[in-house]
Amino acid sequence: MTETTAEPVRTLRPVLPVAAADLADGMAFGALAASVGMGVLAPVAMSLLVFSGSAQYGAVAVIAQHGSVWAVVGAAAALNARYLLMGTTIAPALTGSAWSRAGTAMLITDGSWAVAHRGEGQYDLRTLRLAGALCLCGWTAGTGLGALLGDAIGDPGRLGLDAAYPVFFLGLLRSHLKDARAWGLAVLGVVTAAALVFWAPPGVPVLVAGAAGGVTGAVLGVRR
Repeated sequence: MTETTAEPVRTLRPVLPVAAADLADGMAFGALAASVGMGVLAPVAMSLLVFSGSAQYGAVAVIAQHGSVWAVVGAAAALNARYLLMGTTIAPALTGSAWSRAGTAMLITDGSWAVAHRGEGQYDLRTLRLAGALCLCGWTAGTGLGALLGDAIGDPGRLGLDAAYPVFFLGLLRSHLKDARAWGLAVLGVVTAAALVFWAPPGVPVLVAGAAGGVTGAVLGVRR
């Protein structure tokens, strides 16, 4: 393999599992959305325009309980608040026109942000854009398949589709556990989330755990 062909392969290799996880998760979401009466077109349009699994799951949960539009919007906003933190970390790497930066920012997902991270606050924008675009395709296509085949799929948990993303992120986390500091921050995040998960609203444990790890990491960085 020549250097010219090796570079795209190196970029694509870590991205494909992200897109595959989004495809599986999208199928689970599509089946869930169809089960609460959203049909097929509405979930697909939602995935294409909103493109946020946590916000969409939260919205469907509110819809299933016959909640108001404001409750749907509030749940989605709360679950997506983590992107404020993620955006501040990647903003210094964004270049080009305002439209270019905005387009790149729209492709930031949990998966694309994670695989594009190169350590020490550095990000590979080409990897982020490719991962984000493939995630959008996988998530939207998976939603359509899940909505169409909802009855055949049944409970997504029975097939393990609901575990695809957690397992993927555990794999990403393992690649970053290279020293005692990284292990300490990971354990802090796990303990914080576990302490909140049984009584805090959905999404809050992850936000608090991320904030705890971020603040602790920042303090340790300043001390160094």
